[in-house]
This record gives sequence, structure tokens and C-alpha cells, in this order.
Amino acid sequence: MKKLLITLIGALTLGATLPALAGPDWQAIEHARKAKQVAQDARHGDVYEAMAPTGTGPVKCPPDAPVLQLDHGPRAQTTPYLNQRHKDRHDAQVKACSTATPDK
Repeated sequence: MKKLLITLIGALTLGATLPALAGPDWQAIEHARKAKQVAQDARHGDVYEAMAPTGTGPVKCPPDAPVLQLDHGPRAQTTPYLNQRHKDRHDAQVKACSTATPDK
């Protein structure tokens, strides 16, 4: 009984480990590579052509104040340089908005 149990456990263990020892599925990898190549060839024109529009309405002028990510501390999400660049971009949008709309 003891030998039967050991043999059964060994067979189950071997059966469970065989898929882990199998090699990569080259057919699936090659198919994915070809599909990616076809998608890149089809998108050879305008980069923004296939993208959905980002806004649903007219552009808001002046834009809302920027919300900056945490740029200090042990769990910083960005850097001070990127935050400054974000502020500069917002300032440029506000300036462009004020020059585009005539003062009344």
C-alpha cells in the first residue's frame, strides 16, 4: 500500500511538472509577430488616424489649473523637472488662449 501511494504521488507530481518543462509555443509566437507586422504596415500613414478623439467637447479656454503629482519623499511619483515642465506647458496654454480670444 505504501509503495502504491508513493508511486501515485510521484506520477501526479511528474504529470504536473511536465507543462513547466515544455518549450515555448513557436507557432503562437510567429503568428503574433506576423500580426504585429501587418498592423504596423497598415498604420504606416498618419499616426493619429486610428486613435479615438481625446475630448468630447470644445477646448476649454482657459484650461483648468494643473494637478501636479508628488515629486518628493520616499514614494515620489514624478520628478521636480517634470512638474516644472507640466507647469510651463500649462502657462503656454493659458497664454495661447488669452492671445487667441479677443478681450471684450
